[in-house]
Amino acid sequence: MPDTLIEEPIRPTVTDDLAAPEPAPEGDPAEARPAPPGEGAPAAPQRPGRPRGAACLVLAIVLAALLAGAALCVYLFFWRYVPTARQHIPGDANIVVRLETADLALFGPVRRHFLPLLDDAPQTASRKARIEAATGLDFPSDLREIVVASTDATSWVALAGGRIPKGRFVAGMEKVARDEGWAGVRREGELLLIGPRAVLGQADDGTLVLGTDAEIVRAALPASDEWRRLDLPEQGAVTFALTSAAWSGAATAASRVLPRAGALFRRIDHASGTLALGAEPALSMRLAPASGEAAAALAPDTQALLGSLKLALAVLPVDVVGAGAALEGAQALAQGELVEIRTKWPYEGLDRACAELAHRARAARDARNADGTAPGAAP
Repeated sequence: MPDTLIEEPIRPTVTDDLAAPEPAPEGDPAEARPAPPGEGAPAAPQRPGRPRGAACLVLAIVLAALLAGAALCVYLFFWRYVPTARQHIPGDANIVVRLETADLALFGPVRRHFLPLLDDAPQTASRKARIEAATGLDFPSDLREIVVASTDATSWVALAGGRIPKGRFVAGMEKVARDEGWAGVRREGELLLIGPRAVLGQADDGTLVLGTDAEIVRAALPASDEWRRLDLPEQGAVTFALTSAAWSGAATAASRVLPRAGALFRRIDHASGTLALGAEPALSMRLAPASGEAAAALAPDTQALLGSLKLALAVLPVDVVGAGAALEGAQALAQGELVEIRTKWPYEGLDRACAELAHRARAARDARNADGTAPGAAP
């Protein structure tokens, strides 16, 4: 007879399916993995707001990428400028000066003395608007560089590069000249002759070419790598280069008044340099000795000549451009195979020079407007 009235075993008060699971044995990480939802313990609820935050972050990244891409496209296709003017330097040029127009426009003396010339005369503003309508060139904002070159110090050419519409400028200026009744203007093939000493052309890449004669303009129209032979610096507000022919011509001219300078110039093969603008303008010039000369011997003789030039300028009543002060601190040192000249150029001297040039330009413009002479008229 059983000890109790109930023969079946007593069920536990806590059901097995609610009992706490036993820890999985160590060794197999897969067995320690939590059970999927619906099996065992219920899944923890997801934290609210996390998907929306991630989507906002992705959207912000996409928008930033689109803005960066749009800015890059604007820079590459509308703002970036690849220099072209220097590619049209004539093959036999011996003197070259290049001007970075953006740096010049930001330089205080230029902004103060020259930019008002574009706005203070109604007739000038009206002509500027007519030229822009006929040629598509917004002067001066579309210009990026100006190069001035000479082959023999007699024939000169000015090259202007920038965002210039191709194939429109010569025909546009011809129309302006005809509408305004300029005298002495005629078309000669791809060139526009303006008076006896000005010839205008435009290269295939849009570069404007203005020269003193048709021969030098035609020589400048094809693109070339002549500027590399000249060792013209690629960067700088004002850069320049002089070949051996230029130094030889300078030696002949200087020998009449400064024999010592003439002798030194004949010992130089070529030179190049930069003028940095700003609050403290600085000039840097590199001289390459002629064949058979050494930089170590040329440097002290160059320093001695700088001292002689400083004394010569001291007797002048007015130093308009500040050359005397620049020579005061100039130093010529041998740097490898070259001689390098460095000096600070006084800001006040450049300011006086810009003021004087702007005054002369204004006087010439006012005199031309007073007698009704068109810009293209022969003198």
